[in-house]
Amino acid sequence: MYNALKEAHVGSWEVAFVLLIVGYILYRAGKARVAKILHMLLRLMVVIIFVTGAWLLFQFHASDVYFYVKGVLAIAAFGLMEMCLGRARRQEGGIGFFIGALVLLVIVIMLGYRVFA
Repeated sequence: MYNALKEAHVGSWEVAFVLLIVGYILYRAGKARVAKILHMLLRLMVVIIFVTGAWLLFQFHASDVYFYVKGVLAIAAFGLMEMCLGRARRQEGGIGFFIGALVLLVIVIMLGYRVFA
Protein backbone atom coordinates (compact mmCIF):
# COMPACT_ATOMS: atom_id res chain seq x y z
CA MET A 1 0.00 0.00 0.00
CA TYR A 2 2.80 2.41 0.92
CA ASN A 3 4.66 1.90 -2.37
CA ALA A 4 1.52 2.43 -4.45
CA LEU A 5 0.72 5.68 -2.65
CA LYS A 6 4.29 6.87 -2.90
CA GLU A 7 4.50 6.12 -6.62
CA ALA A 8 1.18 7.86 -7.28
CA HIS A 9 2.39 10.86 -5.30
CA VAL A 10 5.79 11.08 -7.02
CA GLY A 11 4.33 10.52 -10.48
CA SER A 12 1.72 13.22 -9.92
CA TRP A 13 4.41 15.73 -8.94
CA GLU A 14 6.35 14.98 -12.11
CA VAL A 15 3.26 15.29 -14.31
CA ALA A 16 2.26 18.53 -12.55
CA PHE A 17 5.70 20.00 -13.22
CA VAL A 18 5.40 19.29 -16.95
CA LEU A 19 1.77 20.45 -17.14
CA LEU A 20 2.68 23.76 -15.48
CA ILE A 21 5.43 24.51 -17.97
CA VAL A 22 3.47 23.47 -21.06
CA GLY A 23 0.27 25.18 -19.89
CA TYR A 24 2.10 28.45 -19.22
CA ILE A 25 3.78 28.37 -22.64
CA LEU A 26 0.48 27.64 -24.39
CA TYR A 27 -1.37 30.43 -22.58
CA ARG A 28 1.39 32.87 -23.55
CA ALA A 29 1.30 31.64 -27.17
CA GLY A 30 -2.42 32.37 -27.39
CA LYS A 31 -3.58 28.73 -27.45
CA ALA A 32 -6.10 29.25 -24.67
CA ARG A 33 -8.31 26.27 -25.49
CA VAL A 34 -5.57 23.65 -25.20
CA ALA A 35 -3.98 25.47 -22.27
CA LYS A 36 -7.30 25.43 -20.40
CA ILE A 37 -7.46 21.64 -20.78
CA LEU A 38 -3.93 21.34 -19.41
CA HIS A 39 -4.84 23.73 -16.61
CA MET A 40 -7.73 21.46 -15.61
CA LEU A 41 -5.44 18.42 -15.76
CA LEU A 42 -2.99 20.27 -13.53
CA ARG A 43 -5.79 20.89 -11.03
CA LEU A 44 -6.58 17.16 -11.10
CA MET A 45 -2.91 16.42 -10.39
CA VAL A 46 -3.00 18.88 -7.48
CA VAL A 47 -5.96 17.04 -5.98
CA ILE A 48 -4.19 13.68 -6.42
CA ILE A 49 -0.99 15.10 -4.92
CA PHE A 50 -2.87 16.57 -1.97
CA VAL A 51 -4.84 13.40 -1.21
CA THR A 52 -1.91 11.00 -1.56
CA GLY A 53 0.41 13.36 0.32
CA ALA A 54 -1.99 13.78 3.22
CA TRP A 55 -2.57 10.04 3.34
CA LEU A 56 1.17 9.32 3.35
CA LEU A 57 1.78 12.00 5.95
CA PHE A 58 -0.84 10.97 8.47
CA GLN A 59 -0.56 7.22 7.89
CA PHE A 60 3.20 6.74 7.76
CA HIS A 61 5.09 9.95 8.70
CA ALA A 62 2.92 11.65 11.31
CA SER A 63 5.78 12.25 13.74
CA ASP A 64 8.28 13.66 11.22
CA VAL A 65 8.24 17.50 11.10
CA TYR A 66 10.23 17.38 7.83
CA PHE A 67 7.15 16.19 5.94
CA TYR A 68 4.92 18.85 7.51
CA VAL A 69 7.31 21.52 6.17
CA LYS A 70 7.17 19.84 2.76
CA GLY A 71 3.37 19.91 2.92
CA VAL A 72 3.22 23.61 3.72
CA LEU A 73 5.65 24.40 0.89
CA ALA A 74 3.60 22.22 -1.45
CA ILE A 75 0.43 24.16 -0.66
CA ALA A 76 2.32 27.41 -1.37
CA ALA A 77 3.51 25.90 -4.68
CA PHE A 78 -0.09 25.03 -5.59
CA GLY A 79 -1.09 28.63 -4.99
CA LEU A 80 1.75 30.00 -7.10
CA MET A 81 0.90 27.58 -9.91
CA GLU A 82 -2.70 28.79 -9.97
CA MET A 83 -1.65 32.44 -9.84
CA CYS A 84 0.85 32.15 -12.67
CA LEU A 85 -1.55 30.26 -14.95
CA GLY A 86 -4.39 32.65 -14.12
CA ARG A 87 -2.24 35.65 -15.01
CA ALA A 88 -1.04 33.94 -18.18
CA ARG A 89 -4.66 33.24 -19.17
CA ARG A 90 -5.52 36.93 -18.77
CA GLN A 91 -2.30 37.92 -20.60
CA GLU A 92 -1.02 39.85 -17.59
CA GLY A 93 2.58 39.92 -16.43
CA GLY A 94 3.16 36.80 -14.41
CA ILE A 95 6.71 35.66 -15.05
CA GLY A 96 7.59 36.20 -11.39
CA PHE A 97 4.83 33.84 -10.25
CA PHE A 98 5.93 31.32 -12.89
CA ILE A 99 9.56 31.38 -11.78
CA GLY A 100 8.52 31.29 -8.14
CA ALA A 101 6.27 28.29 -8.80
CA LEU A 102 9.05 26.46 -10.65
CA VAL A 103 11.59 27.15 -7.91
CA LEU A 104 9.18 26.08 -5.17
CA LEU A 105 8.21 22.96 -7.14
CA VAL A 106 11.86 21.98 -7.50
CA ILE A 107 12.45 22.55 -3.78
CA VAL A 108 9.41 20.47 -2.81
CA ILE A 109 10.41 17.65 -5.17
CA MET A 110 13.95 17.71 -3.78
CA LEU A 111 12.55 17.60 -0.24
CA GLY A 112 10.55 14.55 -1.27
CA TYR A 113 13.69 12.81 -2.46
CA ARG A 114 15.43 13.85 0.79
CA VAL A 115 18.15 15.82 -0.98
CA PHE A 116 18.37 18.34 1.86
CA ALA A 117 18.22 15.87 4.75
